[in-house]
Amino acid sequence: MRSDLSCEIVQDLLPIYADKMTCVQTNEAVEAHLSECPACRAIYARMTGGEPEPIPEAENQEIDYLKKVRQNRKRWVWGASILAALCLVGAILYVRLRPNAPTVSYDAPSKTLVVCGTDGYDKLKLPETAEKAENLEVQDDNFHLSLFLPVLRTGDLSMAEFLSSYIDNMDRSIRFIRTYIRENAPESYPADRADKYVDVTVKMYRWAYHRDSYAYAVEDDRISIALGDGYWSREELYLLALLSADATEWQQIGYAQYLGTCLDLYNESRAYLGSISLSPYYEAYLAAGGDPSVTTAEDQQLLMDAISYWCLTKGITGWGTAYESLPLSSTLHFSGEAGVNKPMLNGNAMSVCMAASFIGWLSDNYGFDSVSAFCFGQKTFREAFGTEYTMAYERWSDHILALCGK
Repeated sequence: MRSDLSCEIVQDLLPIYADKMTCVQTNEAVEAHLSECPACRAIYARMTGGEPEPIPEAENQEIDYLKKVRQNRKRWVWGASILAALCLVGAILYVRLRPNAPTVSYDAPSKTLVVCGTDGYDKLKLPETAEKAENLEVQDDNFHLSLFLPVLRTGDLSMAEFLSSYIDNMDRSIRFIRTYIRENAPESYPADRADKYVDVTVKMYRWAYHRDSYAYAVEDDRISIALGDGYWSREELYLLALLSADATEWQQIGYAQYLGTCLDLYNESRAYLGSISLSPYYEAYLAAGGDPSVTTAEDQQLLMDAISYWCLTKGITGWGTAYESLPLSSTLHFSGEAGVNKPMLNGNAMSVCMAASFIGWLSDNYGFDSVSAFCFGQKTFREAFGTEYTMAYERWSDHILALCGK
């Protein structure tokens, strides 16, 4: 059989011919050429390890060229493989590390804004219909939120801006609380509860201060929290669920208010408590060195101290909200022993803010881990702090009077 292939074409085909990757017709054409061309036969013999026929120097140059072609082809294949692998790894890292963009939709019949996704809520872009929505449903990896929008007070923000902030802060707040306890009080960290899914419902109830508007339940697969128009209390209820005490007394309420409000800067109550200029404890707060904006954790704790100063000097007589100025035994969610006429009975005559201030003082002086062991019921007061409650309460009172009475 005669071959019409040129030496250049045959030499390009020889690598794949030698690897038996050519079809029958190509094989016949290449073999016919090799039978007639000593130069190409010599090249093929060198490629396959056979004894080459003597060939001129010019044909040796063709062999060297063919080697370079094969080497370049191998380098190209390896380079392409490495590049593809790097692109794949980069794509995986990008998907895992970037905040997932939530999906947002609006259901007109139910006037419900539906948000699904994880993280990235600070960059959430809500549709124009958000201003017309009455309900919000958010589904996330860590929590589910069902919210009746008319209960929100957005201040100077539009509804869309406020919702983006509220959802984002809720996500960050849950993570912050879990992380703070785990890192600062690992022996008290309640993994069996803290790792559960969080289900939050915020709606308007028929009666103000209805018990169902301030409730939590630790279920098999989740923690359920029910809020009324006090939608900023979500962190406090979440912490009470983590504490899971048989009775809610001053230490549980104080711990929840201290960690959930003073330390957690994602709590919405920061904005709620921020407008204190008209309150009677404002001067005491400023006298103690507080910043009018109340933006830092230190300012939040100092605010609790200033409220405590007012209560200690003016009495807890009901001049403000139940949290600020009424004893714990008078609040609907309180479940400990009443102590209205017994100020030193278990500390239950303190207001919520006084309890938070006291817990903060104990944390500063004895450590957050000791405070957690006491509030989680793992140690008695003396075991945790090495002193009796009455002695510590008196020292804290002296501290508050000296701090805010300047």
